[in-house]
Amino acid sequence: MLRDIALPKLGQTMEEATIQTWHRKEGDAIQKGDILLEINTDKAALEVESFYSGVVKKLLYPEGTTLPVNAVIAFIGDPEDLVSEEAVRAAMATGAKKEVERGSVERGAQERREAEEPAVVPSTLHPQPSTAAPTSVAPPPSGRLFASPRARRSAAERKVPLRLLRGSGPGGRIVERDVLAHAERVSRLRVSPTALEVAFQRGVDLTRVKGSGVDGRIMKEDVEAAPTGPTAPGLPAGWRVALSPMRRIVAQRMAHSKATIPHFYLTMDVDMTELVSFRRGLAETQGRKVSFNDLILRACTLAFAKVPEMNVAWADGALIQREEVNIGLAVALDTGLIVPVVRHCEGKNLAQTAEATAALIEKARTKRLTPDEYEGGCLTVSNLGMFGVETVLPIINPGEVAILGVGRIAARPIIIGSAIVIRQMTTLAIACDHRLVDGAIGARFLQAIKQALEAPVGLS
Repeated sequence: MLRDIALPKLGQTMEEATIQTWHRKEGDAIQKGDILLEINTDKAALEVESFYSGVVKKLLYPEGTTLPVNAVIAFIGDPEDLVSEEAVRAAMATGAKKEVERGSVERGAQERREAEEPAVVPSTLHPQPSTAAPTSVAPPPSGRLFASPRARRSAAERKVPLRLLRGSGPGGRIVERDVLAHAERVSRLRVSPTALEVAFQRGVDLTRVKGSGVDGRIMKEDVEAAPTGPTAPGLPAGWRVALSPMRRIVAQRMAHSKATIPHFYLTMDVDMTELVSFRRGLAETQGRKVSFNDLILRACTLAFAKVPEMNVAWADGALIQREEVNIGLAVALDTGLIVPVVRHCEGKNLAQTAEATAALIEKARTKRLTPDEYEGGCLTVSNLGMFGVETVLPIINPGEVAILGVGRIAARPIIIGSAIVIRQMTTLAIACDHRLVDGAIGARFLQAIKQALEAPVGLS
């Protein structure tokens, strides 16, 4: 039985996603629960499991394609099932229909123009003159691939990665002739079928690959050793590198934050000597593995209880008092930064906080974090102490009241009474939204965090 595979809606605010990597190719067997593909939302990379067992019969879109949620992207069925052209057209129409439903008037107008695009026969094409820009370029600055439906179908049929192409249509849109031109250049090469498939899946430009096979034939191993896309080393100087979806949204949100949120910063030194000993004691006597981040999140939770004026949010020119204490922890990934949020911290003890934090970090690193698990925070903790950073002056995550930067814990000489002693110290720096809180509130909150960390028995 042939089954439609739709792009899943993995969070209440998720509206679209980009197909980052197909983990299965057409003809592959797949079991329910196996990873079918990896997608990028505007904030995170996520792995999508198959809901069905069977054979991957058709992948409708190449990697790099951005689609609205619930658009049909693939077919899974039994070995004897056939995918008709009518079924493909109907499935791909779901993406176009949902795009229109989201009110993309300009895109709809371009779709109509592209529908009138005349068919191009590959043999009539001519190579671009040597003075032209290279064919392989980064996608538009927005990070989104704009391509006509015919271009997408042609790219899928001819195994041409869309992200390698320069669009010659309106506004830099990729049209069918761009796909056919690249396919024509590839057709002049000696390429094994397996190499062609691997290049398509990995986004490798075959025109830049040197073959190691007989008579220079490009083999699978050549493709696997080649740089993928325009982000690989060794490309021409000045090459424009497209931002990953995650990096793009981080850039947008941080620029928006600094432009619209009046930040003020407070710093405070904290004696972590007792905390270091307390953490070591938990591990030795109770076998409890608790990180410094867990202890800091717990200290922030207690500080919110002491200074509830900090647990507020800005909405349409008004101040909203929050009830829940939801604290995010900045986690660095290869593709960018993600902030999973530990919810209802006010109802968790230290052990429960540590358990929740570990689970979220693992999900973030294995790309299983859903949008609902990185939204709704009131404060973010950004700890760069493990990199030897002394002081962190971070930027507020939009929607939150503050962000706490944590530096390294290191031995420093300090004065206690009239004596100079060596203590394990760190520097905390908090950035606050001045629309919501004043310096005195921020200072009392930071002081409450300091007190909790310096008397760690109360963190349990």
